[in-house]
Amino acid sequence: MGVIWHLSVHPDVAADADEAIAYYAEFDIDLPRALIDEVDGAMAFMQQYPKAVATFALRYRRVALRRFPYLVCYRVLDATATVRVLALVHAQRDPRWILERLRTRTQPPGRP
Repeated sequence: MGVIWHLSVHPDVAADADEAIAYYAEFDIDLPRALIDEVDGAMAFMQQYPKAVATFALRYRRVALRRFPYLVCYRVLDATATVRVLALVHAQRDPRWILERLRTRTQPPGRP
């Protein structure tokens, strides 16, 4: 039997999702629910297979949504068997911007 991975979501991921949901709600009332379902599916995948995708910038991982141009970015914390979801970002964002967002969200509170 394998390790049971815990899922932890950074509080700012809700704001990331709200922004994307608001955008898609302008086009079709069914799109926000579809986006949420895809994000939930990505998180379930990450929790079950946290190391199935390659790392980038040495410690981060990302799962691309199928229907929407978004990435769910996370870290695997082996010491606590935790999958820490850090951001939901548009896939066309500048990679440097994404990396800075992830670094900011991995800093302990109160640190620059």
